[in-house]
Amino acid sequence: MRMVSAKAPERTVRERRYAEGGTMSHRRNGRAPWLRGATNERRIRTSIFLPRLTVADGEWLAQTLPALQRKARPEPRAICVEDITLRYRSGRLGVADALDAASTLLEPFAAAGASVEGRNEWYITDDDEDDEELFSEERPATLRDEPEQDLLVSARVAIDAAAEDAGASALYWAVIALTMA
Repeated sequence: MRMVSAKAPERTVRERRYAEGGTMSHRRNGRAPWLRGATNERRIRTSIFLPRLTVADGEWLAQTLPALQRKARPEPRAICVEDITLRYRSGRLGVADALDAASTLLEPFAAAGASVEGRNEWYITDDDEDDEELFSEERPATLRDEPEQDLLVSARVAIDAAAEDAGASALYWAVIALTMA
């Protein structure tokens, strides 16, 4: 049991500095904060650009990803599908149809646990516009070069996951397979 006296307790040097506003300091939560970030966790950190996704690629992903992942799901925000750009053939598709088709194409990523950029952030262009810099990776992605396609989608898949994350690894390997096609 602690005795309380009527006399105010003596302040420590640290308390006096805080009261006087003489020293600026930061509060630490725990001991040895430099040890917290020094784990030996192996991580996959990469960004893969997919310049020419088609409806067939979306169908392949919908069939393949569940078999690859089984019941494993990636950690939240470990896989992000971003910088989505779609090019559609304006004579055959309207803007709404192109957006719906692109959503269907990207749905397997979301179903597998990836974070997919919202539709309101996508860049949309029809085949009449010359925005080749949006698709400027190795192969040009124009619909003129792909007469059988009415829609091409490009996306960047950003991966920041623990190497032991089986769900993220399955998605990573599926994305790698898409780059080989």
